[in-house]
Amino acid sequence: MDRELLQRYVEGNVTPEEVKLVTDWLDASEDNVREYVSLHKIYDNILWNETGRQQPVLQRKKSLAYIIAFECARIAAIFIAVFLVVRYMDRASEKTPPAVYHTLFVPAGQRAELTLSDGTGVWLNAQSRLVYPAVFEKGKREVILDGEGYFEVAHDETQPFTVKTKIMDILVLGTEFNVIAYDARSQTEVALLKGNVALKPVGTDRIRRMNPGECVRWNDGVFSASAIGNYDYFKWKEGLLCFDNAAVGTILEKLELYFDVNINVKKQKLLDYHYTGKFRVKDGVEQVLKVLQLEHKFTYTRDSERNAITIK
Repeated sequence: MDRELLQRYVEGNVTPEEVKLVTDWLDASEDNVREYVSLHKIYDNILWNETGRQQPVLQRKKSLAYIIAFECARIAAIFIAVFLVVRYMDRASEKTPPAVYHTLFVPAGQRAELTLSDGTGVWLNAQSRLVYPAVFEKGKREVILDGEGYFEVAHDETQPFTVKTKIMDILVLGTEFNVIAYDARSQTEVALLKGNVALKPVGTDRIRRMNPGECVRWNDGVFSASAIGNYDYFKWKEGLLCFDNAAVGTILEKLELYFDVNINVKKQKLLDYHYTGKFRVKDGVEQVLKVLQLEHKFTYTRDSERNAITIK
C-alpha cells in the first residue's frame, strides 16, 4: 500500500474511493493492520509533540479542537482496526481444517464395501488398502489405493476424482471401473465398465484414455489393451472368484494374493492347463485346489506354520 495514501488516511484527507482502497487493504491480512497501527502511533507522537509547545491562545484553541476531532477519529480508527483483526481471525477460523484421513485394510480372504463422503461407492478385495479423507476438500477428490478396488464414482464435473496408486494416477469424473494395483507388483490393470477414465503413469506426461469395455495394463513402461472378456470377473465384490478359461498358473497367483499364502508348484506343466469355474471366497483356498484336482491330477500338502502349500 502507498505510504502517502496511508498517511492521508490517518490524517482524514482521503476520498471515499481511497477509503475503500485502504479498508480493503486492511481487510486483506493481519500484517497490514499492524502496519497501519504502527503508522498511526508515529503520527500520534508527532501531533502530541507539536501541541505541547507554547502557542498563541487562538492557535492553541484551534489545535485543541483539532486534537479532540482527531481523537474521535483515532478512536474510530482503532475500533476499525480491531474489527478488521477480529474479521481476519474469524475468517481464518472459517477456513477448511486439515483433512482427516482414514485407512481401510482388508485382510486375506475378505472383502469390504464403503461409501465415500461424496457418494462414491468402493469395494475392496482381499489384501487391499484404501486411504481416503473423511470429507473431500473443495475442488478435488483423491484416494490412495494399494490393492484391488471397484469404484462407482459419483459424477461431479467441478471436482474430478483421482485414484492414486504407486505406479499411476487414474483420473475420472463419473464412471465405473476396476483397478488392480498392488504396490508389491509391477503391473497395474484397469478395466472400464462405464464412463471414461484417463491413465497417467507416475513421473511421466503420458495420458492413456480408455473406453467402456476396455481393459488396459501397464507393465514395464508399456501399455497393452484388450476387451473385457467376461464380466463375471468383477463378481469378486460379491464374494465370488470367477475364472474363464484361465491358466492354472494365473489362478494360483490369484489364490496367493487373495489368501496370503505361498504356493510352490513342483509339477510345472500344471501351470499351463486352463480352467473355467466359480468359487466362493469364504470356502477358502483348499476348496479351490480340491476342485482343480478333479480336472487335473496333482497332490498338495499344506504347512500351516509357514502358511505355505506345495503342489506335486
